[in-house]
Amino acid sequence: MRAGEEEALLNLLEGAFGVRGIFQRYMDWDPLLRPEDTLLALDDQGPISCVQIFSRRIRLRGETVALGGIGSVATADAYRERGLASELMRHAIREMEQRGMALALLFTGLFDFYQRLGFRSVPQARRLLHRPHPPAEPALELSVRPFQQADLEAISALYESYSAAFEICTVRDASYWQGQLGYAGSPDEDFRLVERAGRVVAYARCIELEGARVAMEFARSESAAAELAALLLALTPEERPLVCPQAPDPELDQALAGTGARLETVADPSMLWRVLDRPSLARLAQLPAADDEELLAALVGGSRALYWPSDRF
Repeated sequence: MRAGEEEALLNLLEGAFGVRGIFQRYMDWDPLLRPEDTLLALDDQGPISCVQIFSRRIRLRGETVALGGIGSVATADAYRERGLASELMRHAIREMEQRGMALALLFTGLFDFYQRLGFRSVPQARRLLHRPHPPAEPALELSVRPFQQADLEAISALYESYSAAFEICTVRDASYWQGQLGYAGSPDEDFRLVERAGRVVAYARCIELEGARVAMEFARSESAAAELAALLLALTPEERPLVCPQAPDPELDQALAGTGARLETVADPSMLWRVLDRPSLARLAQLPAADDEELLAALVGGSRALYWPSDRF
């Protein structure tokens, strides 16, 4: 994409997906999204197909690994079924390889299309959190309030300590946090935190998405499993479940069970991964002869793998 083509790109994306604001927010707020990260096919009137590459870094086997996120894959109606998106995707794969990205990730329900391009589904578990019936008496008094900008240092510290033991969590710096607060779930994100003795000990971030209430992310201090469980229940609608990432956190599971809440586990197959740097990934997995599916299962499909929905693109 070149300077001056942003408006035409947004028009193309709005025509394809029926929404505009989310794409505008990424362009305005993502500090890592540059014009050259948007690949375009054009006719004499402007863009007719597009793919965007989102640069991320994730934790994997004790190291930080470069990840290429694929998003905003769209083609104008009049130009579909001509192979434009496939050609742009092949360009994007080569570009990510040249940039030294080890893995590519996207989110979709169009499995056949992306599998032909070398992507593989590695399902992640999701939890459906249902309120107890009849409602249980609160086990503790919560001091809950909305997130404020002044809380960011405490929130980012909780994120770091809570996510450090998980695989594939995104590595965030201050500029990433500021950008993500501008595009992830905005403008209707419900971001609440719990304090104990004036100190933030837990937080959760929720949005409404396609008729579901979704927890995009949460974290807690080492001693605050009960507070986080109570906060997640408080964010759960009366007649619908709260859709949560399944964090590998046995103490949180125990605290939720103690409230009488019902937990239902479902598989989400929408995460599709692609190996870009096989030697690096084989070294990390200690599987020198593994094929792509074996590498992906070992590295991003384990019980401690968790990619927060707030980091999606």
